[in-house]
Amino acid sequence: MRCLYFNINLRIGISDKIQFTKSESITIKSSVETFTDTATIKLPREFKQATKKGESFSIAGKRLLDIIQVGDAIKIEAGYNGNYSLEFEGYITKIGAEVPIILDCEDEMWKMKKTKPIKRLYSSVGLKKLLQDLAPGYEVKVIDDIPLGKFAINNSTPYKVFEYLKQNYGIRCFFKGKVLHAGMPINLKPENKHIFNLNRNVRKGGDLVYETKEGRKCWVKAISKQKGTSKQVIYEFGEQGENEITLHGPVGLNKEALKKWAESYYNSMIYDGYSGSFDSWGDPQTKAGDSAEIIDPNYPDKHRDGIFYISEVVIDINANDGFKRKNTITFKIKDNAIN
Repeated sequence: MRCLYFNINLRIGISDKIQFTKSESITIKSSVETFTDTATIKLPREFKQATKKGESFSIAGKRLLDIIQVGDAIKIEAGYNGNYSLEFEGYITKIGAEVPIILDCEDEMWKMKKTKPIKRLYSSVGLKKLLQDLAPGYEVKVIDDIPLGKFAINNSTPYKVFEYLKQNYGIRCFFKGKVLHAGMPINLKPENKHIFNLNRNVRKGGDLVYETKEGRKCWVKAISKQKGTSKQVIYEFGEQGENEITLHGPVGLNKEALKKWAESYYNSMIYDGYSGSFDSWGDPQTKAGDSAEIIDPNYPDKHRDGIFYISEVVIDINANDGFKRKNTITFKIKDNAIN
């Protein structure tokens, strides 16, 4: 495959069993909202050659299920002109029975779904301690060690607890490699910034739109659970209309603290600037949780320039798209990126 004047290279390794450099298509989805990064690999119809321990290995006439199994570790690397970057690391969760064969994969979160259900009662616990107990053997990084108070786990997998934390506290849990991260969306700090000029390194397509603050206004209901009880503190504000959202704030906030937190969150969502998604090539290597500095040269006063949070990245590698990234942005981090 070729993209512009760059050769696309691909390397897929399955445990220490086999490695191959061709596929019909690959789609990788990564989001801070969905917990789990996924990859779907469609193998070529004439899939006969692979590499095993550095040696050419023919799989002609062999059943793929005799070579690889569900649960095998898998790594996808891709790049241009002989350079490779790690794009996905996880496990095979399903092997299709039809031709062409499709491999479904999930990242480290898959193990959290397969872990034996846990039953435990805490009289009081913080977020970091809870996650360390749920995922022993993993490094845990939390942005704020939120006190959760009394907390019960009733025969649930770690993944189910992560879902509960999101639904009831607004906490997002996700893996980056072998590290479990957790935090409130407003507090998530981008690790890397990538620069995009809308006339240079942004592909056609996408649904990036510019909106003003007036078009984004909504009614907000903010909730803070109180430690050790079923009580809640509620603060409502904004402009009533078609759009209403519910925010789950940190545990144990009083009315004034919840007001400050909720209005800060609201201001990050209500801005003059871009939202939606834009398509780019394989380079720069954007990831969910990074930031995009968007430069619009069509407006010399720079009022449309800004730095935005990338909440989701979808990678497609195939004959039609070449090496494409679809980057979704959700809120503005900073105005006038160039200044």
